[in-house]
Amino acid sequence: MPHEKRSEQYSRRKFLAGSGAVAGASIAGCLGGGGGGGSDTVKIGFVLPFSGTYSFLGESIVNGVKLRLDQQLGGEIDGRTVEYIRQDTGADPATGASITQEFLQSENVDFIVGPVSSAVAGAMKPEIASAGSAIWLNANAGNYKLVQDNCTRYHFRTSFNTWQTSAPLASYVKDNIADNVVLSYANYTFGQQSKNLFQEAFEEAGGTVVDEIGAPLGTSDYSSFLQEIENSGADAVFSFFAGSDAVNYIKQFSSFGLNEKMTQTGSGFLLSADTLPAQGKAALGMYSLLHYTPTKQSDRNQAFVEAYSGQYDTTPNVYACQGYDSGLAAEMAVKEAGGTDTDSMASGLAGKELDSPRGYFKFKSSTHDPIMDMDVRQVVEADGGGVQNEVVETLSQVEGPTWGCSL
Repeated sequence: MPHEKRSEQYSRRKFLAGSGAVAGASIAGCLGGGGGGGSDTVKIGFVLPFSGTYSFLGESIVNGVKLRLDQQLGGEIDGRTVEYIRQDTGADPATGASITQEFLQSENVDFIVGPVSSAVAGAMKPEIASAGSAIWLNANAGNYKLVQDNCTRYHFRTSFNTWQTSAPLASYVKDNIADNVVLSYANYTFGQQSKNLFQEAFEEAGGTVVDEIGAPLGTSDYSSFLQEIENSGADAVFSFFAGSDAVNYIKQFSSFGLNEKMTQTGSGFLLSADTLPAQGKAALGMYSLLHYTPTKQSDRNQAFVEAYSGQYDTTPNVYACQGYDSGLAAEMAVKEAGGTDTDSMASGLAGKELDSPRGYFKFKSSTHDPIMDMDVRQVVEADGGGVQNEVVETLSQVEGPTWGCSL
């Protein structure tokens, strides 16, 4: 597989020269792990979908990584040239595991970035844990059980976990929107986890869940499910749908007239930058929770948006941010370790903060999941037409459970 080397030119924006990961004290010596150690290169393997439904997500993650490492650092980390290798998982777990094994054993990568699918991540995890020769920067797979079941010190989540994109919204809904909800969700693992974790937190906050309605993935006609939602008599809805399912669900929710009878809320993937253009005004007034919002009015985020838009001629989405933060993490790991020794890099990253566009971000020492700011957003009309998410409240430094993991 050919390597990609410095495929973009270095940009000399003032922001690009000045930003970077938060520095910390260097780790002295070698702790005996695998990886290149003294190599004059840093090799990154992308284990992502580059074809099919999720190819856009995979490319967005790669773009984010390269924005940091190629455009902003000139293709080098601490004097070491960055090399890339990529293969297409096709969102297939067996393929993801096979690629991971090849990258670890034959390609000797220092970092693995990916995947998108939690099912693929579950298949990759044993390969990475047993090899101990690369840092895994999990740039999207959110299943909390990746931490719960036999957690590994080589896994660092630069994305989110299921709990973070669902449970923290419960108190906001209870305090500001309604004290009773109906749950609607795409009936697969991530949807089930999202509605269960929201329900647990909502009931702990004193709210009542009156019903739950699961719809199969790929549903095109939600009319029967929407009728059940209406019949529930709830004042609000919490939902998890994503991609084309989110588009169909939201448009039909509005045309069914439910937006006049109850308030729609949900995990941020329900109303994200990649679905809002198709959802349009049907999404107006709806609430969601996510860890990255392109319209967030912070200097750090606006600088990131400007840089990403200038390079790729499009607004960054949450996947691009997760890729960018993976680039920041790789940069910090190499600098902290003074090289690419895997155990030294793992020790150097644990408990460290990243200068993320999303806001506060820190790798939790006990799990390597993120502690981060989460944005409660409402869909509003955008200047010049269309709709966008507007941050109405930021939940600071949302941590989440450890699920028994103690690294």
